Amino acid sequence: MLHLISTLVLVIVAVGFWLRKRRNAIHIRLMISAFLIDLCLLVYIEYSRQAVQKVVASTRPVVWFHATVSVVVLLCYVLMIHLGRGVLAGNPTARKRHQRLGIVFVILRSLNYITSYLVT
Repeated sequence: MLHLISTLVLVIVAVGFWLRKRRNAIHIRLMISAFLIDLCLLVYIEYSRQAVQKVVASTRPVVWFHATVSVVVLLCYVLMIHLGRGVLAGNPTARKRHQRLGIVFVILRSLNYITSYLVT
């Protein structure tokens, strides 16, 4: 079930990425929805599986990699929202940073998705 929700988030991100230039309002709603779903997923995983304790106790590098990528993805979401607000305010520097970080975000979220299958 968790992988299905994670897949849904990736689909939302992909559609939001595709609509970024054509439908700005939809892009914003989709990306914020993806963030909220991912955040709820993280909270659920922590409370149902005690994920942080499992990571700390693990010696498997893939578990640590997945946990690190997961945290960085959440930080990227926050930075993307911050930069997106700058884009809406008409800041050209924010636009370029938002675009560059968007590429990094998509790569990291994809890595998060792939490694989630390796740690379950």
